[in-house]
Amino acid sequence: MTENQRLLLAKLRHLSRMSAYLAFSHGQVTRLQVKPDWAELTAEEHESLAAFRVRFSEFQEHLGKAMRSVAIEEEVDVDRFGSVLAFMERLRVIDSVDQWKLIRELRNAVNHEYEDNEHRLREFFTAMAAQTHVLQGFLERLVAFSRQAYPQAFGELT
Repeated sequence: MTENQRLLLAKLRHLSRMSAYLAFSHGQVTRLQVKPDWAELTAEEHESLAAFRVRFSEFQEHLGKAMRSVAIEEEVDVDRFGSVLAFMERLRVIDSVDQWKLIRELRNAVNHEYEDNEHRLREFFTAMAAQTHVLQGFLERLVAFSRQAYPQAFGELT
């Protein structure tokens, strides 16, 4: 196992744990989406939104780092993340570069434009909730690729 493969294995294990936490927070936010008036969310409910926002953001960030590690292992130019994304699209780890970028823009918008407007807040979190399973699917595909490409190193990945 190469040093990069060892690091990638650690990243994928960490992402697996992060995915479980993200799934929990996703469930919390999904329950909030049926509330008719987000202006009346409790402090605990706002805490659930904040946890989901952070977990979603960190999950995508760490997933990108793991994808970069695969690109390094495959000797793809990683100076520009767009090259990494194009490679991930060719491997069918992600559906499209544009989809990844839209999720990143959503993540950035909710982190930088966290609104007091309950309608805008609901839009942000509804869109993030819809993309959660997409990101988790990207992780599943990255793990599947890693197992196939590096069986000696990733056979033990759970």
